[in-house]
Amino acid sequence: MADEIAIPEEAAGAPASVAAAAPAEGDATKKSKKKLIFIILGAVVVIGGGVGYYMYSQSQAEAKRKQAELEATPEYQLKKQMEFRKENKPPRFIKMDEFTVNLPGRGGEHYLQTAIVLRTGDAATEGKIKNFLPVIRDKIILVLSSRTMQELATVDGKNAMAKEIALVINSIIEPQLTAIYILQQRLESAELANLERIGAVPKTTTAGERLSQTAIEAAAQYWKVTEMDLPVQGVLFDRLVMQ
Repeated sequence: MADEIAIPEEAAGAPASVAAAAPAEGDATKKSKKKLIFIILGAVVVIGGGVGYYMYSQSQAEAKRKQAELEATPEYQLKKQMEFRKENKPPRFIKMDEFTVNLPGRGGEHYLQTAIVLRTGDAATEGKIKNFLPVIRDKIILVLSSRTMQELATVDGKNAMAKEIALVINSIIEPQLTAIYILQQRLESAELANLERIGAVPKTTTAGERLSQTAIEAAAQYWKVTEMDLPVQGVLFDRLVMQ
């Protein structure tokens, strides 16, 4: 019987070690691939989130810009003003300093001394009047000095003067709304000419646009504007002396 050849233990165990190492290397490769996939997915999510946030912020900025442009238009401002009606609000009264003016007429020098009180519907009107007070006083003097003693001797004459004073003040602090009110009154040419002469018919909007077309279109689409919708709802004479 041939002699058996002894195989060293190290040699006999070598194939088993190689076989065991192969699956371990495969698991490591799979784990690396999975980790890479998770990294890529995470990067995609982060990038996608950043792009989404950028697009959202851009759309929000664009929406704000368009809203700001809309709110700057005379039409939007008029709608907001008309939504706030003043009929059911308790009136507020603003007392102005006394006025003394010369009156035109025959028979020598005549003058008028008067103290007026403005009826308003909200506190904001008083602030607007203070902001434009020098211009408002100038316009009021223009109205007062345009009357004769004969005109002011009648109730109708006093009422007409009071309405004109209210209109010149409103035309300064709320020109669009005042223009709509005047257009809706369908006044005669002579009355309109007088209002233009004393400056009660505004020429432009507060945004600096030509008033005519804007006011005409607005007058056609808004409901009836009354004195109670205007900032200055009426003018009261606290004292009126002519001589």
